[in-house]
Amino acid sequence: MKITRMHLKVVSFLIPIMFFLNYDKVEGLTKQEDEALERRLQLLNKPAVKTIKTEYGDIYDCVDFYQQPAFDHPLLKNHTYHPQMKPTFSLTKRDEEPSTLRNTPKILKDGGCPNGTVPIRRTTKEDLIRERNADRFNASYAKGIFHFALEETSDDQNNKFTGAGAWMSIYAPKVQNNQWSASVVKLQNGRDQIQAGWRVDPILYGDTRARFFVLFKSGTTQCFNTRCKGFIIVNGQIPLDHIFPHVSKDGNIFEERFYIQKDLINGNWWLRYGSDSTQLGYWPAEVFGGGLKNFASKAAWGGEAFSSGPTFPPMGTGQFPQRDTSVDAYCRKISVINSAGKTTNTGPLSKFEDASALYQVTDKQTGDNEFGHLVFLGGPGSNK
Repeated sequence: MKITRMHLKVVSFLIPIMFFLNYDKVEGLTKQEDEALERRLQLLNKPAVKTIKTEYGDIYDCVDFYQQPAFDHPLLKNHTYHPQMKPTFSLTKRDEEPSTLRNTPKILKDGGCPNGTVPIRRTTKEDLIRERNADRFNASYAKGIFHFALEETSDDQNNKFTGAGAWMSIYAPKVQNNQWSASVVKLQNGRDQIQAGWRVDPILYGDTRARFFVLFKSGTTQCFNTRCKGFIIVNGQIPLDHIFPHVSKDGNIFEERFYIQKDLINGNWWLRYGSDSTQLGYWPAEVFGGGLKNFASKAAWGGEAFSSGPTFPPMGTGQFPQRDTSVDAYCRKISVINSAGKTTNTGPLSKFEDASALYQVTDKQTGDNEFGHLVFLGGPGSNK
């Protein structure tokens, strides 16, 4: 099915970046710093019941459900959780509609992890060194090293969203070692935020492949996947961080479904994934001390990008949106869930482009059951 192409005006806006950093290594790592990294590795890498190595070289440890990093959180010490936990909400027919486009394989080989265990990508010292370097940039957020091209609902405290999601086309834009590029769905209230989607991020992963990720922010705490305490994994076959073996190219589209939904009975925020809305795990209500303890006041879909140098990476396909699903990166059938737990349309959205000379976003309500409300995103970045 074709989407009508429409011209999108380009507004010139560019934010300069002032500094560089090498993410490949840290010069002058002291003995104390090295020992600190070793201690953190021991906390992150739990004893494995089984180990699975993928064709890409990733190692996933099948960790006892109760030994996963989430339960190191002080607020979850006296938990009543178990590996067979499921949300109290049920899937609707609309939720279960399969994609007519090709989906990417996502199941771990060798039968996945045994019952009672969950897959966690093994963290290496090199991962922590790159993360350590990246942490030096956190204070520079306001200096423009992050860029956004998002379609958002209004940020209104009267909004009471309990979920959001979309089907996203998967791409692998070319990025440098000090850059990343991503497509996201996010829910937010104040400083609390949950994101899910795909990203190409050599800073986080040490490679330039498109991967599945989640991001969790609560107050001043934030991290990807299971790098900090909070996300409880329940699925033994579909791991966070996994590589998408096929990405969209030359009109051959691969996509996946990402959804975040709150359990109205106990307040847990569930991560749902794929055409069958598989429940991968959840963020317990206890880990949120702010806005997402209750509802989300804003939902957003689109792209984000980062660079520590003077040039910025492509987003999506690397071209500005043409409002055509065969040539654009997109999020389709975007929707939100209201305070009663009902899936509904988003209504009018607002465009957030902080550097529209580099990246742009636009939306279109098609009225078509397959595509629904679409968000198109992309841009070439800068070529200085």
